Amino acid sequence: MKRKRWTIGLLALAVALGISGCGQGNTVSAAEPLILQVGPMQPVKPERAQFIGDKESLIEYAAPLAFVLEYPRTSNEAINNQILEIVQDLKTQFTEKYDLKDEKAKKRLSQNDCRSFLYLDYDSYLASDNKICIVFYETQEPGPGIASTERVHIYHFDTNTGQRISEEDLRKDGFLEAVSAYTIKYFTENEPYKDRIFGDYKITLAPNNGRFDRFALNSEGVVIYFNQYDIFPGSMGMVKLLIPYSELAGLLNGVGIEAPPVVEEEVASEVEPEKNNERKIDPAKPMVALTFDDGPNPVHTERILDVLEKHNVVATFFDLGSLVEAYPNTVKREIALGCEVGSHSYSHKNFNTLSKEAIAEDVRMTAEAFRKAVGFEPTLFRPPYGNCNDFVKSHMPLAMVTWSVDTLDWKTKDPKAIMNVIRSEESLDGKVILMHGIYETSAKATEQMVPYLLENGYQLVTVSEILQYKHGMQLEGGKYYGYNYFQ
Repeated sequence: MKRKRWTIGLLALAVALGISGCGQGNTVSAAEPLILQVGPMQPVKPERAQFIGDKESLIEYAAPLAFVLEYPRTSNEAINNQILEIVQDLKTQFTEKYDLKDEKAKKRLSQNDCRSFLYLDYDSYLASDNKICIVFYETQEPGPGIASTERVHIYHFDTNTGQRISEEDLRKDGFLEAVSAYTIKYFTENEPYKDRIFGDYKITLAPNNGRFDRFALNSEGVVIYFNQYDIFPGSMGMVKLLIPYSELAGLLNGVGIEAPPVVEEEVASEVEPEKNNERKIDPAKPMVALTFDDGPNPVHTERILDVLEKHNVVATFFDLGSLVEAYPNTVKREIALGCEVGSHSYSHKNFNTLSKEAIAEDVRMTAEAFRKAVGFEPTLFRPPYGNCNDFVKSHMPLAMVTWSVDTLDWKTKDPKAIMNVIRSEESLDGKVILMHGIYETSAKATEQMVPYLLENGYQLVTVSEILQYKHGMQLEGGKYYGYNYFQ
């Protein structure tokens, strides 16, 4: 490991200096530990690391032990004090485990007799304006013939208060499930991991197995660490997985990608779902409804909205209540552009498996999320996965809407493949197109799709407008508008 080779080299240099007497020819006994170096050093910057403050290094000999300990010194003394406590605790634990108990024997040792080594290196990250993350890499080498061990220690701090932040305080409901699903998918689909993952990894990587309770935050996303033999052969060493914030939208407190405010403050308190009066719909001309599920996403949904705004067209967004709470400004922009916004449930459960009480609770939670974010409750609902059996239909008070053209954007994640689905349709007049607002590839496809539809004479309208102009009716609560309805 590059980090370890660097610290070993530093230790070897220090040993050489100690043996030569550091220019004085003095011998230092084990009873008098020699601190060869304490002070800031120029770090070798690893990928994605953002070194916070100055790098301090402590190289110390207390035969039979030796220490090479590196840690950051920030501008916040409260944080510095906690970091020093962490370093000292690790040093104390190692000393208690491997130090000689015979003081007389220790006094006969010199620096050449150091046989148990503790290395401590770190990465530091700026997770947000007021949150930093320190990741310590501890390597213990107990002695000849004993295998070394590696451990990772992760700490988050609030730079305003100087207090430590626990991972439990950082994550929201649904975080563990999302991280588990992403990790399993990534490791089973990508090289070199998919052919080397071993054991019952589905149990090891289950949401509630404790595997994801500890994580690091950097400017790009969440970092999960896997030690040797966790789920891969030891030859792969420590494995780090970066999960982008865009994959965990709304599931973390105070970190991640935040969408900029797009609605004036006086409008933000309550937004009515009004249509854009500048748009003119000609009932005699072809029309199609674009719909986007699973949002809002502060990056990819915003990019889709940029396209709609540029061409002065609209779409229908079926948003999750949990993400409406997390990214209300994106929902406000959807409405401000004249788009239609409906419910896609609170957290994307399979409604075919829910009881009457669970359905009612989901409707209530989603309505409350919308009411707090934008001042009104949704009146139309798209069931997650399209699952809407007769039991769900009989207990859902909202108008239930599915689609008639599935782009499979969630599966292909390929703008070209998405566009091929659209081009393969002989006529899109009166149809409802299914897409998802959480993928970069879907946003890219939208940038191609909107001008393509306009060039081919289609008017882009909402689902409600399709019903109004093609069927002469309004959406009704409790009624199901299924797959064949929009043909």
